[in-house]
Amino acid sequence: MGRVEKRNNRKVSFHKVFNIISFIFLFTCVAVYGYRFITLYLENNKSEKTKQIADTIKDNNESNKNFKNIKGDYYFYGSDENNYVKYSNMLWRIIKIDKKGNVVISLDNSAGVLAKGTDEFLKSSLKDWLNDTKSDSSGIFQNALNDVPQYLSYTESCLDDVTDIEKITCEKKSSNVYVTIPSLNDYVNTGSSKSFLNNGDYYYLINNEGKDKTWCVDSEGKIGSSSGSDVIGIKPVVTIKNLTIVKSGDGSKASPYEFEDGVSSLIGSYVKLGNDIWQVYSEDDDKVKLVLDNYITVNGEEVQNRYSRSGYQFNASEYGSLANYLNNKYFNSLAYNKVLEEFSIFNGVYTNYDYRELLKSSVNTKVGILSVGDIIFSSEKTDYFLSTGVNGENNMMYVYQTGSKLQTRSMTNMLNIVPTISIKKSLILEHGTKEKPYEVAYE
Repeated sequence: MGRVEKRNNRKVSFHKVFNIISFIFLFTCVAVYGYRFITLYLENNKSEKTKQIADTIKDNNESNKNFKNIKGDYYFYGSDENNYVKYSNMLWRIIKIDKKGNVVISLDNSAGVLAKGTDEFLKSSLKDWLNDTKSDSSGIFQNALNDVPQYLSYTESCLDDVTDIEKITCEKKSSNVYVTIPSLNDYVNTGSSKSFLNNGDYYYLINNEGKDKTWCVDSEGKIGSSSGSDVIGIKPVVTIKNLTIVKSGDGSKASPYEFEDGVSSLIGSYVKLGNDIWQVYSEDDDKVKLVLDNYITVNGEEVQNRYSRSGYQFNASEYGSLANYLNNKYFNSLAYNKVLEEFSIFNGVYTNYDYRELLKSSVNTKVGILSVGDIIFSSEKTDYFLSTGVNGENNMMYVYQTGSKLQTRSMTNMLNIVPTISIKKSLILEHGTKEKPYEVAYE
């Protein structure tokens, strides 16, 4: 008889197969998703590191000889064209990256004209104009900025009295305000008259020379001293938080660094009404105030008018006055006058060089003009009246000059006209630039 082979009749265990398959599945999931998690983590870390504003600026200026490390702070020096930032519809210049990685920036042009006085900055009315200190009428400039607590940290500025600009010290510093003005230390470290901070404006520096003098910059960029009574430019300085992420831009003027998620404030934005371009200089919950981006012209010729024959009051009932012309002949000439809202303008005397005194006197109007205390963006427009009288001078008014400097002139002089108006905020649906202003529908 032949040999009988025994067959292996052991059955394959279902549980073992299930366990093997489960192990392979779980291992594959862990490997795939673990790899993806690690890759994503590394990419995000790398992305955030390169997008933080200080790191981005340093990387972009690695070979820039005008980007200098001075005692741990990185300064832009000279007339560098690679340090522009756009924030709150305004163009700024980077002064430095400080030791903590915060980015200190200065508005490219002045934002108003005020007297500084010789009090320490932290005790001055200028500090209250720049910062919301919770006191009455404070924060005119800060309130124009977008999401301040989110994007800005307190600005640390040197407050030392300096009697010799060859021996600038920085022992006393501000630490509890968002907005300051340039210091002597920063102006010198960016190149003084060769600096991008020299843009043809007169403006104050934060340091005093002593008890009765304060430092300032003239239109040629020269450092000089003033009694603090000159009504000249105010160039705000703020500090961007070190963790802020750059969203776009390379630092050039054509493509400044931008970091905001969205801009809530309309101040600085441009709108078009009819054939006229206007810029927003003030806003509240319902309305915005706008200033014409040019002089009033008729058939290509600039129109001139006296302010008044007597008194600083902006009085539309005085025949021949600037107020009368603006609220009658000019108002009636505007095709869009139906959308103009009545609003108030400051109309007082600049007493004790405290802007808050001006705010106590105002007048309602359909067409007005700017005043000391308003945000006034520096421009080439010159020789036009403000609605501010001169203390102790019955027939003198403040007149805006190029370079953000005011002069006093007789109110009977015939000067160019830069009007202001107000419209409902709801009419402006988008932010506009000077090149592409938002067109307001008014018919």
